[in-house]
Amino acid sequence: MSATLSHTARILKLLKAKGKVSNFELRKIAWRYPARILNLKQEGHIIRSVHDKGPLWFYIYEGHEDDATQLNKENI
Repeated sequence: MSATLSHTARILKLLKAKGKVSNFELRKIAWRYPARILNLKQEGHIIRSVHDKGPLWFYIYEGHEDDATQLNKENI
């Protein structure tokens, strides 16, 4: 029996794989994708939203806040 991923997990997987994902791609995964993006941000993921034109937006995955903290500790 295979476990299915939640909408949030599927969105995170796509963002990590592609780095930059359009709102149209995210809408195919979850109708309420903005709520899932907010959940990911609350978990510490850094996701930037950029307006392109008209209804087109891109979401760019920039890592996790713990990644930046770890890098700062290594550089001290």
